[in-house]
Amino acid sequence: MGRLDSGMMRLSGPFRVVLPGGATTAPPGKRAKAILAMLALSPDGVRSRAWLQDKLWSDRDGEHGAASLRQEISALRRFMREAGLDIVLADRDTVRIDLDAVRVETPSDGAAAPGQELLEGLDIRDEEFEDWLREERRRWRARTTDGGGPAPDGWRATARALPGASSNPSRPALGIIAEYGASGDAAEETAADLILDLAARTLLSFDAVDILDYRGARGAVAARGDAEGPDWLLRVAASARGDALRISASLCAAGASRVAWTHTEGFTVAALYETDNIALGAFVNRIVYIVLDQIMNPRSLGDEDRHHAARLALGAIYQIFRLGDADLDAADRMLTHAYEVDPRSTYLGWRVFINITRVGERRTMRDPASDARMRDMMGRALDADPYNPLTLSLCALSHGFVFREYDCALDLADRAVAANPLHAIACDIRALTLGYMGELELGYRDAMRARALGGPPPYQHCIDTTCCILATLSGRFAEGVRHGERAMARQPSYSPTLRYTAASLGHLSRTAEAGALLKRLRKFEPDFTIGLLRDNDYPVAGVLGAAVIEKGLASVALAHEAG
Repeated sequence: MGRLDSGMMRLSGPFRVVLPGGATTAPPGKRAKAILAMLALSPDGVRSRAWLQDKLWSDRDGEHGAASLRQEISALRRFMREAGLDIVLADRDTVRIDLDAVRVETPSDGAAAPGQELLEGLDIRDEEFEDWLREERRRWRARTTDGGGPAPDGWRATARALPGASSNPSRPALGIIAEYGASGDAAEETAADLILDLAARTLLSFDAVDILDYRGARGAVAARGDAEGPDWLLRVAASARGDALRISASLCAAGASRVAWTHTEGFTVAALYETDNIALGAFVNRIVYIVLDQIMNPRSLGDEDRHHAARLALGAIYQIFRLGDADLDAADRMLTHAYEVDPRSTYLGWRVFINITRVGERRTMRDPASDARMRDMMGRALDADPYNPLTLSLCALSHGFVFREYDCALDLADRAVAANPLHAIACDIRALTLGYMGELELGYRDAMRARALGGPPPYQHCIDTTCCILATLSGRFAEGVRHGERAMARQPSYSPTLRYTAASLGHLSRTAEAGALLKRLRKFEPDFTIGLLRDNDYPVAGVLGAAVIEKGLASVALAHEAG
């Protein structure tokens, strides 16, 4: 996900697109140019169809305006594909540009000649568009003259920024900076940019931080730290010697010299070009979780109230995995409040996960009303952000585990992994889904991949449990026990871990240990019996789960209690 094959949208002066090879192009129609420009200047590079229609065809009725927009988007997508830069993506409700495949010029890129203005010559006779363009030009000029000099590179946030501001005050802002050695080695720039791009991609999926891209700004950013700038700075430095790379990451508070965390690892240059390098992914994920941990820490920022929604949401995630009824209720309230302050798809997704946990832990029984509420939350979450790998994964788990709609679950899980192959939660939930469908080898491979990538600390026992489940189902009983023991060391009261670890122990004829785990399970499920596994409502999803557990526990002393 580096920048070696990226295009560039030039916004100063006449609108144009610089292709990866250096050639310049632009779609022929003014409205096509306007659509690309409006997406480029929008939060996340995405706009609703209704918003675009209102800006470009405000004088037409809804049906005719929608038809004109569909035709324009279709022609624009075809033009960009033929130009070799397939960056325009659309669904029923939204249109977006792929910000991984194209960079967007910022006020500080230095490409504008004196006197050039934003989107020069883009004249569309629509009052709504003219009002929008007038305001964007005002913002552009303000950012190019911040304090009498150029604004830091990337003053436009790469994602999740409110229009007209550098960041959303409901979430902390993280500035990212790449630093290279003095040799000018291309591998150093590629390495630093790649690590930052991958970390930003995963961080954004948690909906808890804005990313402000300051690559190129160098030391000028360090003096910032006000309400308009970043709260934290993530620096990644790379130095190369032959085929060896040394990559260092550090996190510090903006405007201060205090370093909160730093870490260095070694890689080969070849690793940068491997699409599936697990060690590189694990390094990136370690960065991500450190950043999230600092954001959640109430002592980490001086402004306690400014990032309330993000801290509520992250705190709720930790609360969920304590697993108590009061913890789940508190987490649900926290996420509900966070969503009211800053409506984000993952906040709904984690509320779905709370309901999944209640079902899986047998804290509540399913009924039509609760099923309808869960489906409504999933629908709203996916409508709000159909490309977020975390949202896709949490909804996939509900479809698979709760509703046993395995094909739908696998489709969502596949989309999540495609959106971010290094997202440990996405890999974990696809592993479970494959296991539910009887694809045990594929599922176990994904589960072990998730474990190697490393999940968020509060979620890690879920990944170990998935490894335990799939090892048990595939007959790897000794491995199932090892995975289960790791999961129980992190969370000793998680019912799925107890069920499958006991089953693996039973298959290994370690009946005393299996019996001890069953006694622990009955503290949380007093009515548990082996016969209960045959109940369709018992939370063991998939085509093999109940049979394998029942067979594993058949020799356990408590088996005589089976119905």
